[in-house]
Amino acid sequence: MDELEKLRKHWEDDNFQRKHALAREIVVNRLRELNREYEGKNRTGICTFIETRMKTPESIAEKLQRKDYDVDFDTAVTALNDISGVRCICYSVKEIYWIARQIGKTDTYTVVKAKDYIRKPKKNGYESYHIVLDIPMSYKGKTTVVRVELQLRTMIMDAWAGMDNRVSYKKGVPPEMERRIEKYARIGRRLDKLIQKTLDDSKNRIKVWNLLKICAKMLLYHEHRD
Repeated sequence: MDELEKLRKHWEDDNFQRKHALAREIVVNRLRELNREYEGKNRTGICTFIETRMKTPESIAEKLQRKDYDVDFDTAVTALNDISGVRCICYSVKEIYWIARQIGKTDTYTVVKAKDYIRKPKKNGYESYHIVLDIPMSYKGKTTVVRVELQLRTMIMDAWAGMDNRVSYKKGVPPEMERRIEKYARIGRRLDKLIQKTLDDSKNRIKVWNLLKICAKMLLYHEHRD
């Protein structure tokens, strides 16, 4: 049995899957709680969409190799922060930072670290706010800590990340394509500022949706020009 198959066998274990599913559910419930709290104060929520995911064995192995680790289950659990993930999509950057300030105000889990890729985007233009959480899980009489990575993004950031993810999986991406992706990231940052201004001026989410339609047309326009 090769290393990937050994990793897959541990990954498919019902106890492992169940613990991670419960840990992700705790984070989702906390986000929904914060959404209700914000809505109570501002008459509108901030989470447009919440999704969860579990890295596949292949994705775990690829990341371990990329970081020069052995492909090993125990190494993966201790070295990787994002085997389990939760993503929350917000209307604006301001709301992302509000969640980031509030998410750790609970005794249910511990905030291990946070990484702000909004104030300091990655070289390729990637923007997001990452928070790593350690969640104690009692399951079948045993208490273990499950690590979950929470990603906070605006709708624009998430759309760009989805595009970049698809392109990045292609081998030999030409420099012209890389420049185009970076250009779209800059456009996205300007659009997020326009959305924030619209929210601050109007407090009307319908206007934001109309602005997002305009944003989509702008992106299509730039793509056709390129």
